[in-house]
Amino acid sequence: MILSVQDLTFKFRGKTIFSHASMQINQHAIYGLVAPNGYGKSTLLNLLTGLLHPQSGRIQLLDQSMNRQLVFEKVAYLQDNSVLYPYLTGQQHLDFLTAVHRLDRQAVATIAGQLQAVDFLNQRVSKYSLGMKQRLLLVMALVVKPTILLLDEPLNGLDPTSLQLVRDALLDLAQQDVTVLISSHNLDELMKVTQHYFFITGHQIHEEVLGPHDSAEARYNALFAPTV
Repeated sequence: MILSVQDLTFKFRGKTIFSHASMQINQHAIYGLVAPNGYGKSTLLNLLTGLLHPQSGRIQLLDQSMNRQLVFEKVAYLQDNSVLYPYLTGQQHLDFLTAVHRLDRQAVATIAGQLQAVDFLNQRVSKYSLGMKQRLLLVMALVVKPTILLLDEPLNGLDPTSLQLVRDALLDLAQQDVTVLISSHNLDELMKVTQHYFFITGHQIHEEVLGPHDSAEARYNALFAPTV
């Protein structure tokens, strides 16, 4: 078992986000996490990493109860770019990770090169475009060589070049026994990397595997389009 959520209940400011929800991932692959804003995508990722704590339920990672040390060693979580420090350079962000995780500097440089981030690493983050920030975040997530990679809206606002780079990096990870869970509204791009989805609806997490001719957008509309 790679990831297991059992009977999860979480409320925030009196609002129920999850009610006795469950999900399970048993195979290394890329999975999409899909729902409208406010349905709990980011909340779920925060629960999976211990940044939030449920009122009840059980979360396991890699056959162990979720704990801070396990998350530190095995999980990388790419949040939105607000976690970056605008007055630091991209290289300084990577240097910090290299020191904390005792990483090989050449391996870090190789990953930065694969995502074409080398040219802007010595600039302050405050000068970065959205695509540059997203690529830096992905480099930061990949350099720690996670077993589980959680991505919160990594495709938002990316130009075509950045989208291709991120897509190629994700597909490469899928060949390296890494489990990737991607929260995204960009269903067209998700369809290019996975047919396997978790939809959040009715305070539950529903797993669906779409066929080669199925449309993620059509399934989304069927689940979430307002009824007249």
